[in-house]
Amino acid sequence: MPHIQAVTIAGRTIEVEKYYSSRYHKKGIVRGDKVKPTTEQQKACNKRKAEKKLRRILNANYGTGDYHIVLDYIRHKGEPDRTRDQMRQDIAIFWREMRKQYKAAGIELKYVHVMEIGKKGARHHHIVVPKISTDIIQQCWYKANEQHNRIKVFPLDDTGNYADLAAYLIKYTDKTVGTDTEDELQGKRWNGSKNLIHPEPKIEIIKESDWMKAEARPLKGYYVVKDSISKGINSPDYYGYGYFRYTMVRLKS
Repeated sequence: MPHIQAVTIAGRTIEVEKYYSSRYHKKGIVRGDKVKPTTEQQKACNKRKAEKKLRRILNANYGTGDYHIVLDYIRHKGEPDRTRDQMRQDIAIFWREMRKQYKAAGIELKYVHVMEIGKKGARHHHIVVPKISTDIIQQCWYKANEQHNRIKVFPLDDTGNYADLAAYLIKYTDKTVGTDTEDELQGKRWNGSKNLIHPEPKIEIIKESDWMKAEARPLKGYYVVKDSISKGINSPDYYGYGYFRYTMVRLKS
């Protein structure tokens, strides 16, 4: 059968996608209009895929009380802003110091990192890391740059679903990724440590009748995120065939 169900478990979340795959083409399956996506449509498609990948990684690796941190640079009048290479050097020193501190504390350091230049030129590093003393993080950032730069700390909530954070981080990469200029800060949308868990979907071929009855039903002990429910056709994400997707989150015990 050509209909596919992909189930991805990431931390407390379960993402369900049902769609038709041309890899298992079956006579009689009707395909929506296949139109080559415009540059903007393709860009939006790539952004959604990037958000999905990062969302699953955040959900699988982080939880209540872990940190989303913004590493700021204090700007001084008359002084030039940090260049891309200087920012890269700063964050390399920062991670070197952080590894030492996490190892001493007996905590595994897993990180996600996004570099940003704001609308007014301000430089930032967005990072996601396991919880540790904020004094330690501040000192590591001081060592990376001697101007006693600031940190802003945002503890993750207790939902276990960090889709909004993934979208927020990916948003900052849109203007620079793929430009091959000084504005392309990292060469890709984000960097991560090698020890991150990368959730993979479990693929199952389902009956056409199961596809037709597609509805967002939570498993016992879970609830469905209403904003995650999406159904349609002609999406470039699914090559012009119908799709249905939603996310479940495990209730707190």
